[in-house]
Amino acid sequence: MTTEEAAVTGGDWTEQQDGDVIAWTRFYGPWRVQARTHKNAPFSGPSDLSISLAVGGGPDEIDALMSEALETDGIPAALLRQIPFSKIKAESRALVSRADSTEAALQPWPVPARCHSETDYALLVGELYRMRKTGTTAPQGELATRLGIGKATMSERVKRAKELDLWDGKTPTIKALRLLEEFEQQEDQTKEP
Repeated sequence: MTTEEAAVTGGDWTEQQDGDVIAWTRFYGPWRVQARTHKNAPFSGPSDLSISLAVGGGPDEIDALMSEALETDGIPAALLRQIPFSKIKAESRALVSRADSTEAALQPWPVPARCHSETDYALLVGELYRMRKTGTTAPQGELATRLGIGKATMSERVKRAKELDLWDGKTPTIKALRLLEEFEQQEDQTKEP
């Protein structure tokens, strides 16, 4: 099981990807809140929400968290109002929209001849993934030829993309998808009159 974790916009929310499921998790005192989105669902928002008692740590921490849970006599209504559903839904939509868009999947990513920034490496893995999805049997070799670089150089770039947590060997990570989404938004802004 491969898991990528990254901070979500604001707060202590963490994001995890496990196969086709993206989960957002945050602890509110003794309560663990998790919203889950299935990438292959017919919609892009969360389809599962769980709130559970999650008390752990040292004896003093356990006592304090249990006291807090006992004070609220179960899950407090105020906790439900704090869950940022709209942010989670927007984040989910952004992460799965490119994969779901046939037209976007056919558009090649503009991979630079040299990779300097994380965005450059995200473009590289985005293009490798697109090529694989469109039936290319040797995407690294073909992309290396297209860029005018050697296969060894391409292998080093893919290795660096893994080190930057942008590629898991098969698909772009959440971090890479975020960078690609930001890149598309910047491109759209430069095209506007």
